[in-house]
Amino acid sequence: MCPCRGRRRGRRWISEMPQVRCFLPEGCPRTEAVCLSLEELEAVRLVDLLELEQEEAAFYMGISRKAFWNDLVSARKKIATALVYGMGIVIEGGSYILREKEGAASPGQFKQAAGELEMALMEKELLLLKARLGHVSAKMAAMKGGLGEERGETGKEKI
Repeated sequence: MCPCRGRRRGRRWISEMPQVRCFLPEGCPRTEAVCLSLEELEAVRLVDLLELEQEEAAFYMGISRKAFWNDLVSARKKIATALVYGMGIVIEGGSYILREKEGAASPGQFKQAAGELEMALMEKELLLLKARLGHVSAKMAAMKGGLGEERGETGKEKI
């Protein structure tokens, strides 16, 4: 029987390799470390550092929201464990595609296909941004409507 059951883990898009891959607590004799994968680090970077919404970040990494959520929860738990118990953090491994290197690695046909894929991703991102803009506009209109009711129906004070 195969030790890994179910579907194979899909590769995630990450934008860059971290320059520092190991963090150790100062003055702590422990040598234990938590292993954080590169895609988990990318999930934390997109949501907590760049403040993207999870749907946008999942789209950016090329995975579903559920898969993104699983990566994010796992990363946050590992980081919290390391901080609370004074363990190190080692960033390594994972199943990923480096965004910048993919198009530059091979010329010709693949470069054109990569360009078309990038264009499709940009179009999907634009649709997400339009949907978000519609949501924010509707929220603002509702808030303005609520303020208008407090002043009166015309927006002027009642005499």
